Amino acid sequence: MDSEEKRKMAAFRLALVCAAGAAALVLLLAACSGRNADTVHPMGTPVAVGDLSYTVYGTEWRDELQTDMGPRKPQHRFLLVSVSITNNGPEDRNAPLLAVIDKDGRETLELDKGDGVPQWLGLLRRIRSTQTETGMLLFDVPPGDYKLRVSSGGDVDDEKTALISLPYRVEAPESRPSVEPQLPPEK
Repeated sequence: MDSEEKRKMAAFRLALVCAAGAAALVLLLAACSGRNADTVHPMGTPVAVGDLSYTVYGTEWRDELQTDMGPRKPQHRFLLVSVSITNNGPEDRNAPLLAVIDKDGRETLELDKGDGVPQWLGLLRRIRSTQTETGMLLFDVPPGDYKLRVSSGGDVDDEKTALISLPYRVEAPESRPSVEPQLPPEK
């Protein structure tokens, strides 16, 4: 082989190694990218992920929750999510803890204490086959639009997820009875 052929062969090998490296990088990034881009479903629509089906009925924002020990204050604001979870599978299933995702992609897990939450679903959610559990999820997040990430639970490799839109709605203040100002008695 003369020097020209050696140079062409070296250039060919370099191009082949670069192409193989680029293909390996693409495959590695695809495998490590985590979750696929989930479809975002509107509230009120049943969303099936594996054997579990989730329906979000509404949201409510609160500045505090009333408990037996007095008012419970959030770090930001409390977001209560009214949801039902149906087990469509042949066996009992545990429904996992869920998370909300803000507009910047930050995830916040639901709170593990439901003091002051009416119909809190709780931490341990064992749902019998063909049964539905309905209740509230609780998050402590700044006001804004969120997506609820729902999950089939189970092994991370087999987990299926979907997103449900939780649009921010400004709520009217609670109606309070009007109080007439009291003037001091005349002298």
